[in-house]
Amino acid sequence: MTLGKIYDMGLIKDDTEIFIRQDENFNVLAHGNWYQDNMLEYMHHEAESFTWQDDNKLYIDLKM
Repeated sequence: MTLGKIYDMGLIKDDTEIFIRQDENFNVLAHGNWYQDNMLEYMHHEAESFTWQDDNKLYIDLKM
């Protein structure tokens, strides 16, 4: 599943804070809202898993 597909699910709103990570140490590759350029470049990357928190934060771990 890609970040774009997660967005299509309706979990991501304009004010959702997104953290994109990729490794076992959870280092952040990008952070921001879905419409920012640094986030849009990851829209087609495959996600290994994701976690949505009720404080409107989404953590996406990319496949290595």
